[in-house]
Amino acid sequence: MEFVICFALIVILIRLKVPVGVTLLITAGLLSFLEFGISREFIAPFQRTLVDLRTWHLIATIILVITLSEVLSRAGFLERMVNALNSYISPRAVAKIAPALIGLLPMPGGAMVSAPIIEELARGSSISAETKTTANYWWRHIWEPVWPLYQSVILAAAILGISVWQVAGICFPITIAFIVAGTFLIKLPLRGHDNKKAKFAKFSAEMTYSLWPVIFIVMTGFILHIDLVISLLILFVILLASKATAVRIIFGSLKKEFSFDVILLFFGGLSLMQVIETGRAAENTLASLHAWGVPADLIVFTLPFLVGLLTGLTAAYVGVGFPIVSSAFALTGGLGSGILLAYAGGLMGIMLSPVHLCLVLTKKYFAAGFKGIYQQLMPVVLLAALLVFLTRYLFYRG
Repeated sequence: MEFVICFALIVILIRLKVPVGVTLLITAGLLSFLEFGISREFIAPFQRTLVDLRTWHLIATIILVITLSEVLSRAGFLERMVNALNSYISPRAVAKIAPALIGLLPMPGGAMVSAPIIEELARGSSISAETKTTANYWWRHIWEPVWPLYQSVILAAAILGISVWQVAGICFPITIAFIVAGTFLIKLPLRGHDNKKAKFAKFSAEMTYSLWPVIFIVMTGFILHIDLVISLLILFVILLASKATAVRIIFGSLKKEFSFDVILLFFGGLSLMQVIETGRAAENTLASLHAWGVPADLIVFTLPFLVGLLTGLTAAYVGVGFPIVSSAFALTGGLGSGILLAYAGGLMGIMLSPVHLCLVLTKKYFAAGFKGIYQQLMPVVLLAALLVFLTRYLFYRG
């Protein structure tokens, strides 16, 4: 019941055009009040979030990420990538492949890196802002269940005591479901081009140059295990030293993209996660679902979905949702089916969350409206969820 009240508040505040960061902070305050009343425990989750170094690390990360997206756009990297892709494959394929490639770079607000690419592809067309937002947002997230650099995969493996590769193998059908649903339901009516296909060697060289900043970030994290903030700072130094960009462009990008609402969004979201972790809202929801006779499969799917929907945070649906529903995995047919359903539920939840950072930032970038976005997004999420459940019943019986 607490989750329903809080989500209703989020919807109301967003419709009233209250900034998303403020909305999340108010929602965290409401849930804390419902959980603890007026007491010392009411303020404790906010205090813990404020002094937690991880909070400020995430804030620093997102500030650097959105600055990088603007720098790559201003310095011409994204334009060269679009031109290279357009010279070799159709614009419709580019609109899928480019965000998916950027999706290999797991970072908060990463959809902002690929947003200018979609904008460049759609330049001069009549494609709506909502369609551009939905397409960029969806294809950016197709690798989240399987790419071992994603926080959700690492966290799920740690909680369940298995390897990241086992998590990726179990959750691979979710990525397939995302690709199938997106292909059938997300349409970007981009015109083809009459350009002669470029030679593969030239295409490869252009793609390598335009993507080397992204490759650098992925490799330093994947191979050298360098923290993302440090990798981003090193990348800025390399960009300056190689004269690929200038100091004024970096500072201009930072000034343009910096927003206190983003800081509040992270602080509010992490505070809300703290309230859920220390309170009993999630356990009460689980107990209610059991009492109502909801099948185990739906319970395992629904609780992470609700946590993801409410917070918009990957860490929340895995870190909070998984420990609670893991006891019911056996009732779904085993560990594999339980992980598949819980992961799919949480991911679908954050994909529909109006406070998901990627959605908030790209909605703002394209000047889109929530109503139009959800009219396109909800059918895609529903189809992907149905495909996951179909996979569970066909291949995860025990």
